[in-house]
Amino acid sequence: MKTPLRRRVTGTLAAGAAVLSGLLVAPTPAHAAWGTTYNLSIQVTYRSPVGSTLQLGRADGWVQFDDGGDTFHYSLTVCRQSGYTTPDLQVAVNAGWAGQTWQHTSLEYFSLPYTSTVTPTAPCYGDTNTVTGQDTYANFSNVEFVLYGDTFTSSGYTTLSQNYVGVSPY
Repeated sequence: MKTPLRRRVTGTLAAGAAVLSGLLVAPTPAHAAWGTTYNLSIQVTYRSPVGSTLQLGRADGWVQFDDGGDTFHYSLTVCRQSGYTTPDLQVAVNAGWAGQTWQHTSLEYFSLPYTSTVTPTAPCYGDTNTVTGQDTYANFSNVEFVLYGDTFTSSGYTTLSQNYVGVSPY
């Protein structure tokens, strides 16, 4: 009689261990893979009424999308050129025209410090900062980076912007 009872207990313990180990090593959802890296450059330039130009700020870097379609990450080096202050950077998604109005959903806005973290090199000759980030937004169609530069003109203080829109391939 001891043998059948021992077999039942051993069998029950073995079955319980198998279930428990299945729970402990259950597969986790796979993270989407990162796709191609897209290089980008943004230049903010003031054009005077007489035709002269003044470079205010610049951003160079990359953006990369995950193949799940909901996440992107980026790194941009933003520098001050002849702008009055260090350029600001905005990160947005779903940018485009709605009638005659440009619209987007803003995710982040960076007001960069006036101190350099990188020694400037041409075409930068002022404060330089690197902005790196990752954002998740359900079902976005594109990502937009907007660079803002400023200067004083004959009309007073002026802020100008230039953008880059990268379409998600997923």
